[in-house]
Amino acid sequence: MSNEYSNQSYQLIAHRGLPQDYPENTLIGYQHAFALPIDMLEIDIHYTKDKQLVVIHDDTIDRTSNGKGKVKDYTLEELKKLDFGSYHQGHFEGEQIPTFDEVLDLHSRSSKKLLIEIKKPSQYPGIEKMIVDQLKEKQVPTHKVILQSFDFDSVSKLAHMNVPYELGVLISKKKYWYKSPDFKAIAKIANYINPNYSIVNKHFMEKAHAEHLKVMPYTVNDSKEARKLIDLNIDGIITDIPDRL
Repeated sequence: MSNEYSNQSYQLIAHRGLPQDYPENTLIGYQHAFALPIDMLEIDIHYTKDKQLVVIHDDTIDRTSNGKGKVKDYTLEELKKLDFGSYHQGHFEGEQIPTFDEVLDLHSRSSKKLLIEIKKPSQYPGIEKMIVDQLKEKQVPTHKVILQSFDFDSVSKLAHMNVPYELGVLISKKKYWYKSPDFKAIAKIANYINPNYSIVNKHFMEKAHAEHLKVMPYTVNDSKEARKLIDLNIDGIITDIPDRL
């Protein structure tokens, strides 16, 4: 953001890369995100029919590729033949779906943290262990990774595996517009509570910080909104436009 906030200790997180300028969750988007003065890159993980971890937001390929159907019904080889760039205006034809491996290789050349979201883990039995095994195999430093999910049970599973990474629970507007999250229960398993920005208020921040939970709201693409949140003392901001905020 502007320099008036440079003394604030909040983290700037690039959501799915730089989706305004590049196809989301692609290596080209990540390369450009890593070149910016951000603190973290947020990515989303699923697995294929042949149990390969891939980075894509939806559990279907319809929105961001020239194919149709569920990620888990395709092999990696089949997915790699599809075009994940053309849907975005610009010249990105032929951009492929990245494997988690490829993203970790790119990340290894950067000092930024990875904020890894496990999407719909109930569709992917064993995905938590697969992700952790791959992080260990690639020897990713533990301080460079945060694992998060909307699925409390999935985060709980990671906590009970005693993983060496920080963990986060994502909080949706739909589920928590009228009721408050169980901050105490979340604090038992996680370090972060990352809510839809519209449910963040003074009360939310006080409850979270009282349980030593850090708060990184998503997806903040408006500078007025960002300013309000920073004044509430958030710990990070997840945005599609880290370069413009």
